[in-house]
Amino acid sequence: MRCYKNNFSTTLVEELALNKKDAELILDEESTELLLQAIPMSRGRHYMRLTLQSADAAEYELIDVYNQYNNSLIICRAGMEETTPAAWPAGTRILCAPTAQSFQPKQITHVNVRWQIDDRNTLIIDARNGSTQILLPAEDGDETAGYPVVFTHMRDGDEMLLELKGIDSADQLPDFANATLLKG
Repeated sequence: MRCYKNNFSTTLVEELALNKKDAELILDEESTELLLQAIPMSRGRHYMRLTLQSADAAEYELIDVYNQYNNSLIICRAGMEETTPAAWPAGTRILCAPTAQSFQPKQITHVNVRWQIDDRNTLIIDARNGSTQILLPAEDGDETAGYPVVFTHMRDGDEMLLELKGIDSADQLPDFANATLLKG
């Protein structure tokens, strides 16, 4: 599952070689901690796509990093989305900047309305409706507010960007019955 960190931008503390797969990504302590908090520990199942970018922004490379069980950031893939793998010096800008490919669903964005509940009183988010979906806020008097949310038809490795309208903080999130990662 891909993770995101809004407005994340920092620089490399140590250079990265051309062959960077399985290398540790060395950032300053604060930036490392921010990413470790945003990416659940795994062996690469949960990851964040980051952009390495030259000073003039003319060259860039997309890499995927994960939070290894010993709490270090490890590069699991380099040269993503047809970018050219390169060596990058210390001081290179690195940011979490989702690309257009990140949001190209097979279909247009699907809007989930709260009245679509099943006989178990759960709101169903069906992955067949696309990888970019919106959940509208509950309206006054909406008896489905507070029902748990269930994702259906998702497989290991599938990703979905779900925008929750009307939510100001993570403590306002509904209960997600089968989600492995929630970020506010």
